[in-house]
Amino acid sequence: MKKRLFTLVAVASFAFLALVGCSNNIDTAKVRAGLQSIGGDQKAQLEMALSAIDAGKYNDALLPLRKVAYGAKLDKTQIKIVKDTIEKVRAKIAKGQ
Repeated sequence: MKKRLFTLVAVASFAFLALVGCSNNIDTAKVRAGLQSIGGDQKAQLEMALSAIDAGKYNDALLPLRKVAYGAKLDKTQIKIVKDTIEKVRAKIAKGQ
């Protein structure tokens, strides 16, 4: 179930980015601000991912971001923030950055 959901999210995100245009700048401060309300382990995973992004270690950011996406109780806006961030990280990895 989670695998299908993840695949659906990935396809939808790629389609959205193709329509809107791909902005690869990842504003970690904006992500932090949008996800202030999460707590516990998800908060730690988020901080781990954002620290990796700030350091340019995009491969290290994917797993913690996925844990936040599937482990935390998020509202629709927060889900969009996490999914957009995952897609931006994937785009950075694909470009070899």
